[in-house]
Amino acid sequence: RIPFAAANLKTGLTAVRKNFGITFIAYFLVALSVVYMTVVLIDVVAVFSQTSQCEDGACEEGDTGSFILMLFLFALFWTQQVIKNTIHVTVAGTVGEWWFNPTNASSFCSGAISGSFFRATTYSFGSICFGSLLVAVIQTLRQILHNARRNRDQNSILLCIAECVLACLEDLAKVFNQWAYIYVGLYGYKYVEAGKNVMTLLRQRGWTTIITDDLVSNTLSLICVVLAALTGCAGLILNAAVGSWLEGLGDNSSGFAFMVAFVIGLFISSVMMGVVDSAVNTVIVCFAEAPAEGQANHPVLSEEMVGAWMKIYPNECGF
Repeated sequence: RIPFAAANLKTGLTAVRKNFGITFIAYFLVALSVVYMTVVLIDVVAVFSQTSQCEDGACEEGDTGSFILMLFLFALFWTQQVIKNTIHVTVAGTVGEWWFNPTNASSFCSGAISGSFFRATTYSFGSICFGSLLVAVIQTLRQILHNARRNRDQNSILLCIAECVLACLEDLAKVFNQWAYIYVGLYGYKYVEAGKNVMTLLRQRGWTTIITDDLVSNTLSLICVVLAALTGCAGLILNAAVGSWLEGLGDNSSGFAFMVAFVIGLFISSVMMGVVDSAVNTVIVCFAEAPAEGQANHPVLSEEMVGAWMKIYPNECGF
């Protein structure tokens, strides 16, 4: 499996490196989400302070406040999914252009990047919002059930079962979105049509087993954690060198410096690795859809992919 994953990862990284400006769009959208989350957090605190009922130092949220907070939670989940999938669709469109027409997608600010981002935020934005809505609804229901199970002793088993069912549905919806939005980025299909077409393609190719291989995604996640840990260590070194910055925290300064640096490192690396993961998945779909174009436009990478795929999936590869 390692040569198979390495070939896909190399091709995906090549596409991202040729169109590196796509990462700045990703960071810009994530920065917007951080601003939005900050605003939502301020609103949540304001709603809680206005609607909570306090007696003897203990505060409980009223029914109206709970409903408003649930709406805030839903909006937060939905916005997070919309921004994530907008990045995914933009990357898919850019990598697809690089696969089929590399002359238009081989520079830092290529036309493929701007065109893909424009389509993702205009023509395809409805599809992005619709698919994101499905996941956000499930996530909100899961959170409601989780809170209910934590606060109630009765019916906890039934609530636990319901939460597990919703967790499975959430995973299925995310997997469907992961592949459907590649077709949305490539061809501009509607959400449901894109999902049906891409799943039909992979099923006809016999690649249903291939798309469940998470080695690349797991590797990228591990890289994020390692980079975050290294950034945390850099925070410790910086704190030791310039300890006056956090001297007010006393003995807790080292832990605080590590955690802040760790979170910053995790944030930066996860955005970058998310772009790479989207690129790798798009390469898989393009390889299934149009292997001849890949061979014509990227012969070296295509030969490496064919060789690696035939070793691990000789029957499914079809070459």
